[in-house]
Amino acid sequence: MRSKTETIISALRVLANDIQSGDGVANAAIAEAADRMEELCSELLFYRKLNKNFVEAGRICAQIYIARNISLSEKDVVSALVEIDKLYRDENHN
Repeated sequence: MRSKTETIISALRVLANDIQSGDGVANAAIAEAADRMEELCSELLFYRKLNKNFVEAGRICAQIYIARNISLSEKDVVSALVEIDKLYRDENHN
């Protein structure tokens, strides 16, 4: 069975507090490992969302390409580009 990453991070934090080490090096190393795992999970989540936005932007670009070839109005093309821009602006604010 594979544990959830959040569970492992929590367990590492408990270990970092509970381990009895004379110089505290083990505690610090375990705490840092938990911090790094948490940071990596956050970055992974960000890049997964960004990838999803790239896929959506590609879909919108395909629609623009098709639309331009069937003489879609410039207003509709600009509207689609605004949609793409919004995907990335929203991502930067979250």
